[in-house]
Amino acid sequence: MSTIEIQKLPAALGARIHGVVPGELDEAVADTLRNAFDAHQVLFFPGLAPAVEDQVALAKVFGEPEVHVEGRQVDRDNTVYVDDEHFVHVIDSNRNAANFWHTDATFKAEPPGASMIVARAIPDSGGDTQWLDTYSAFEALPKPVQDMLRQLRAIHGHPGVSELNAHPIVRTHPRTGREALWVNRGWTTGVEGVSPRQAPALLRFLFDTMEQPEFTCRWSWSEGDVAVWDNRCTMHYAIKDYGDDYRSMHRLTIRGEVPA
Repeated sequence: MSTIEIQKLPAALGARIHGVVPGELDEAVADTLRNAFDAHQVLFFPGLAPAVEDQVALAKVFGEPEVHVEGRQVDRDNTVYVDDEHFVHVIDSNRNAANFWHTDATFKAEPPGASMIVARAIPDSGGDTQWLDTYSAFEALPKPVQDMLRQLRAIHGHPGVSELNAHPIVRTHPRTGREALWVNRGWTTGVEGVSPRQAPALLRFLFDTMEQPEFTCRWSWSEGDVAVWDNRCTMHYAIKDYGDDYRSMHRLTIRGEVPA
């Protein structure tokens, strides 16, 4: 039986996980990982370097893998899968820099619950990723503002590019019961019932509230590192500071639910 060690990062969120052995994920290990996931929001497995089938098995600890749908048609047309079920696909610096704060595919009616990436090719320097705790961002707001936001729904998606769906601005996590701000600069484009003149100012206020270093953690990648994060209560930003060097990840998406 594997002995799992959990080391909280010295940051707002995140934990390193040691002791996981690919192919040896019994129920006790799975329970430990799920509890750590709910407590820390993003988990890092340094140097785990799982084979593709082991990445899928590890992802199943956190939920049901699904085929990821890219927002832009050009990305959908050029997706490269590395497994027969199309659960694992390549995201690389040639077309998927993702260097902006976002939560994955919030334009969907049932956005992804979690995402997992494995670092396959890393630049000599740079290429870190940041994650942001949207629980803390919500808790930092004054109570009257929290109460107002609980009544509002935001529009996610870009017309002509992706689906458009409305979700609560304040989302309650289905397992932890905690509330999180659930808008992001990448995909949130409006607010239901708020005029196009007023909505951008409200969204800018929320984005600026959220995108503060005090709410973040930062991971410097080594080849074979694995990260899995909870899309219900985090955003992330892949820093594009490595020039023309190549960076490649294998991403897997885990099914979510209708936000409430």
